Amino acid sequence: MNPEIKKIIAVSVTILIVIIAYYGTYLPMRKSMVFIDTMQLSGRVRTITDFENVFSVPLDYPSPVGQEELVRSVANTVANNVKNISDPRGVEELIGFIEKYYNPIIERGRGMSFGQDVYIMGMMNEFAYLQTREPKYLQNAERYFKQEQALGPKRPQSLYGLMDVYRLEGNVDEFKKIAEQVLRQWPNDARTKTFIEEMTENSSGTKTQ
Repeated sequence: MNPEIKKIIAVSVTILIVIIAYYGTYLPMRKSMVFIDTMQLSGRVRTITDFENVFSVPLDYPSPVGQEELVRSVANTVANNVKNISDPRGVEELIGFIEKYYNPIIERGRGMSFGQDVYIMGMMNEFAYLQTREPKYLQNAERYFKQEQALGPKRPQSLYGLMDVYRLEGNVDEFKKIAEQVLRQWPNDARTKTFIEEMTENSSGTKTQ
């Protein structure tokens, strides 16, 4: 082979290795380090604005690898924080913040833990409904839980999520469909049996009135 061609090939391979190392190793590592630094600062967070300012730094750090995992981690934090916020405006702002990062992942519709991503969004919206009683959050929760159910019809997360949604809606028929499926899969689930009894009693009481 011509020595010049060998040199060109060698240089090209070297450049390719550097590019792969930069995008596949260095940037993900730096993103992780930025996130670790952020977690160390999280104790100083006092307001929703503080939270957004602190966590937007690692979330906005460019890296082709690691974004989905990081968004999932922050979303779990958001879901837990939503349960402690009484102001509907605060709930809306916090959910809007994480949705900005989660929407591209949801729209892509795939990933190693995509079902978990969808479930977290459903759970977060369910918590938001419990805090605000805004119907839009319960509707969103139902949509996400149904999406996860389509990915895995027997997954417990989506089934229990939908059961909670229909129980909160007072949708007896849809609740019973899901609850019966749950009991077929887990016959000893005492919690579901209790919910069925409560829903049946409430439904009977409503009809009697």
